[in-house]
Amino acid sequence: MARRKYNLPGIEDLNKDQDKVLRLPEDGQFLVIGGPGTGKSVVALLRVLKYMEKMNYVFLTYNKVLLSATLQLVNTKLESRTLTSVIYKAYWKHFKKETPEIEKFKPDYEQIIRDFQELDCKPTSLHLVIDEGQDMPPKFYEALQFLCIENFFVVADQNQQLDKDYNSNKKELLHVLGLEIEDVIELKQNYRNSYPIAKLCQTFYTDPASPPPELPPKSKNGSGKPILYEYTHYNDCIKKILREYDDNNHALLGVIVANNDIREVYYNALQTTDIKRDFEKPIILTYSSASREEPNIDFSQSGIVVLNDKSIKGLEFDKVFIIIDGFTIYNNDIDSMKKRFYVMSSRAIDKLVYFKHKDYTGGVEKILTDDEDILKRGRL
Repeated sequence: MARRKYNLPGIEDLNKDQDKVLRLPEDGQFLVIGGPGTGKSVVALLRVLKYMEKMNYVFLTYNKVLLSATLQLVNTKLESRTLTSVIYKAYWKHFKKETPEIEKFKPDYEQIIRDFQELDCKPTSLHLVIDEGQDMPPKFYEALQFLCIENFFVVADQNQQLDKDYNSNKKELLHVLGLEIEDVIELKQNYRNSYPIAKLCQTFYTDPASPPPELPPKSKNGSGKPILYEYTHYNDCIKKILREYDDNNHALLGVIVANNDIREVYYNALQTTDIKRDFEKPIILTYSSASREEPNIDFSQSGIVVLNDKSIKGLEFDKVFIIIDGFTIYNNDIDSMKKRFYVMSSRAIDKLVYFKHKDYTGGVEKILTDDEDILKRGRL
């Protein structure tokens, strides 16, 4: 296992728009919009680090994996939680009972708001810095406002919504934060993906409210065009992934799957399959949201990480392998699947590979471009 570059850019590395974000006043409501790789999370973290000595800042992220990655990135003690946990914690603090839910892990915000309205809250100096703010519904923000929280700094991208029934779009965020369209700061430059990967990601873009992020320069280093491989047996995919790691044992590879059953299959096969190697066997890691343990993925080290697609929000990997089998388009909901593939594909820095079984029938072909100048085809 080798070390890889994983650190937070400094203030001197910011572009004009990012620097504008960092110079915003401390108090108030702010919304920053931008696509993958535009530095939304970077400016959010730099804002927290700028003011954290005042001890009244909490950084909120979508899930535990992103929370763990964030804490590794800043390499300092940071008051941070997952987005829903801030509601659960506040409800328990005030009522000493479990938070009402409409279903598991989905709070009943209508009831929570009614309960919070009965509290005699005083205005608080607390500042919430919210990453992936589009993945919470408007009533999440309303509930927090009934706790007299007034300071919200939200970074979001409505094209990266994962749950179509449980999110906020740009218009809703503007309304709930009391902002006008001219108050929004938009980040446009993509600093993560190679040009071919960013170009493919644009084919999944569905956001009618704003144009997609600018394409990075063609000269940016990368491993060529994304490719879709059709395979007969998944062991061929396993060997391909392992060989890719052996070609560059300083890289962190992400293997993204649709569900826990497929995650376990690939995790176990990557651990047990042997190939002829030039370097030592990679560390194979995984995580499930159902686990009671904290994620143990070190993003500063090379290796292979196997995750469900809903666990990869905000993360990035040198190379990404997406297992299409298991992803199914239901009720012809093309937009939702495009958003999922936009999120997954934009995790890749240098190389992006899709695997699809020859008998796959889930319908994802509908959203994959036929232009081989953008997405090549091959067989394993």
